[in-house]
Amino acid sequence: MFYKKQRGSTMVLVVIGLSALIAMGGLALDTAHVFLNTARLQTALDAAALAGAKSLDQSTSTVLATAAAQSVFNSNLSNYSELKTAVSNGLTLNTQYSSTLNPFTPGTTPAAFIRTSVSGFKTTMSVVSVLGIPSISVTGSAVAGPSASETTACNITPMVVCANPAASAPYYGYAADQVVGLTQVSSSNKSPGIGNYVVINTGLTTANALAGDYTGCATVGSTVKTQPGTSTTSVCGGLNSRFGNYSGISGSTANYPPDTINSASHCTGLTTNAQGHVCQGSTVVTTASQLNFNHASYCSLNQSASYDTAPTTPATTGTASFTRRVVPVVLADCSGSASGGTSASVLGFACLFMLQQVSTSDTNATVYGQILANCNTRGKPSPGTQAATGPHTIQLYKSAGSSDS
Repeated sequence: MFYKKQRGSTMVLVVIGLSALIAMGGLALDTAHVFLNTARLQTALDAAALAGAKSLDQSTSTVLATAAAQSVFNSNLSNYSELKTAVSNGLTLNTQYSSTLNPFTPGTTPAAFIRTSVSGFKTTMSVVSVLGIPSISVTGSAVAGPSASETTACNITPMVVCANPAASAPYYGYAADQVVGLTQVSSSNKSPGIGNYVVINTGLTTANALAGDYTGCATVGSTVKTQPGTSTTSVCGGLNSRFGNYSGISGSTANYPPDTINSASHCTGLTTNAQGHVCQGSTVVTTASQLNFNHASYCSLNQSASYDTAPTTPATTGTASFTRRVVPVVLADCSGSASGGTSASVLGFACLFMLQQVSTSDTNATVYGQILANCNTRGKPSPGTQAATGPHTIQLYKSAGSSDS
């Protein structure tokens, strides 16, 4: 009788033990499910933040950036059925903008950083639902924006803007918002000093390289090969494609879209006087604020969607591209490029907003532009977590107060 009672007790212990094992297994499965959904949500948020930051960087429009972030977020839903169901049931993507990264202060201007977030994404439980936990709420956020200035810049326009190696960084003799008229170093213009430029020897057809075929990189402290005296036709053909003018360029023009803002009415009509000063009419100009059209005007038109040519994104029927008039260039010591020299020492980088087309009648192929504080080249940034001056890349940042991103 005693042994029979013992066997019954053992059975109870076995049942309890098996129940505990099943519960632990179920909890492990449900926990893994939560982690999986958290990772999937974070992937979608990271992609949305990067897309929004890129759009913001190009167009300076939070409206377009929000649309780009939402579009990319939605495109990820097809891979994540549970997240897709939650969105169809009212779950929304939140987007916020800040002029600074740390602290990220929503609503401050000008917007430079974007934060995408989702809260209240309920992950359905299976086994632990019997314990009264039908779901667990998952949240996530991602922050993206411009990097610190770059030590290596890629996708540059193959132009070396001659700078002063004795001047201070980051502009080496130039200044943000300065209006410049850069003339090409050639057989008739042998001065390789500040205010001149040299075309980089890319091994490609010059016009096509200047139009956008060149995707090479340059690094501070290295040298680049140059080819002084490039024909005016080649320079005009490449750079003027940004205005929808394809005279002097070969190949398919579909590869070189115009900027969204490209008409003659949105150019400046600058000339250079006998003293070498840039003039608008009879007025000498040195800064962009003196012009009737500048980069701020350009950004304003893009923000209000007042395009000369509709962009391919978000207007899918368009043919233009944002920021084609913004050309990242190398700042270098050009002293080795005079009279057929072959190299220039890289000092840094700058972003040049083309104010007008290059004139085919100008033997010096003068490029009139506005020095900008930054532009996107997708290169290698220097250490740091705050956008500085010069070219940058768009990257993810750790979301303050969160383990996300």
